[in-house]
Amino acid sequence: MNPYKSGKPLTSEQLQALEATYTWQRIVALRLNPVVGNFDAAHLKEINRRIFQDLPSLGFVDAMPGVFRPTVAPGKDWIKSRHLESIGITSNVAYSSMDKAAQVRLNEVLEGANLTELSSLETNQFTQAIGRLYVEVDYIHPFADGNSRTLREFTRQLAEASGYILDWGQFGSSSVGRDVLYIARDLSVNQLALPNIQNLATKRDVMLSVDQLGGNRDLPDLLRDAVRLL
Repeated sequence: MNPYKSGKPLTSEQLQALEATYTWQRIVALRLNPVVGNFDAAHLKEINRRIFQDLPSLGFVDAMPGVFRPTVAPGKDWIKSRHLESIGITSNVAYSSMDKAAQVRLNEVLEGANLTELSSLETNQFTQAIGRLYVEVDYIHPFADGNSRTLREFTRQLAEASGYILDWGQFGSSSVGRDVLYIARDLSVNQLALPNIQNLATKRDVMLSVDQLGGNRDLPDLLRDAVRLL
């Protein structure tokens, strides 16, 4: 049943729960029936499409499953802010403008997802490689929404195909674990973002977050806790 047909507007909490329910079901389905592909941009798009495919019919008019986001206008930045529940501060993180250069860079980064090479790496080397790939794609941030879920599933499948388990789930059991992951990701992404930020206000907000969160582990280092041989 589509809850939007009930005639009663849903609260933001209800909308969030609805979206989470449908996307989680699709993620579970992906575990049972993974995307078959070459770990390229088309592979990434198909994972995003499958996870978020139900949202347009549920009334999420801004949802664009499997479609890259538009290029940011000149002089503007793509920035997001998230509240870190366990420490009570806001993390600001900037992403690429998703212009032609960013799309070319995405293809170059994903060309590095070579299964033969990744499978030959020792655990520490593999962890660094998959962490760097995640950070690069996360900075490019190809989709308007759902990048984290898409990229976690993409890298989980890539790790499995390379003979490793990448257990993202261990970070989701508490607000502390989630914030540890957010901080590691945001610090790593902002290192790539800072040289390319267009707006002074964006740079100020990002620098504030870098200063507040500095000294924490970056993502490749954090993933040492989540990667093991299959």
